[in-house]
Amino acid sequence: MAREAAMTIFFTLTLERHFMRVILLIMLAVGIAGCATTGNNARMDKVDNAALVDARAKLGLGRCDLELANEILALGYPGLEQEAAYTCLEQGQVQAVERLLTDFQARHPAAANLDYSAYLLALAQFIRFELAEGDDQARLTTGRRAHDGLVAFVRQYPESSYRQEVAPRLEALHEGMASAEYGLALADIEAGRRELGAKRLRYVVQNYSRSDAAGSAKQWLEQRATP
Repeated sequence: MAREAAMTIFFTLTLERHFMRVILLIMLAVGIAGCATTGNNARMDKVDNAALVDARAKLGLGRCDLELANEILALGYPGLEQEAAYTCLEQGQVQAVERLLTDFQARHPAAANLDYSAYLLALAQFIRFELAEGDDQARLTTGRRAHDGLVAFVRQYPESSYRQEVAPRLEALHEGMASAEYGLALADIEAGRRELGAKRLRYVVQNYSRSDAAGSAKQWLEQRATP
């Protein structure tokens, strides 16, 4: 009974730490990205619109969901859409962010800070990757999308001030995806698929050579792999 209680406490603390880590990562990712919202809000037309006032009030209370995103899209204010996307991203509401920003440039080609919207959208994919922690296969899938999104952002907006925030996120993706590949390799080995696992370990060494997982994979191959 004591052992079971100890294990329960361990898993509870692990889940709590994971949750807090994800929230912290989201806050760090979004905190730097929020500096463009003030400028956009200042450019919004001052219209006596009950729906606009209501939407901004909901955002002010920290609300974020797909329903509110759709309400805001119907209003057609680019600054408000960016403000809402920022709020949603803070809360890890990735679906709402994507709903708000996926076609932002097409809908508002003359809007201010188009690079800001593109960066928030790329960050949404990065948050998906962070939220997938604990599921190695999902980490690989979301990691590739996040990588492609961040690289596309840099290519589209090479002069953006947000470009400097891309490199550390690409590094985090590199480490996280390497760790996921390593985890899947060990799972294959433990399940009796030794050759498949060893092949994946070699892939980690070759394609993620700068990662911590590559060192562990190389060590395993040197000590246990069949010549």
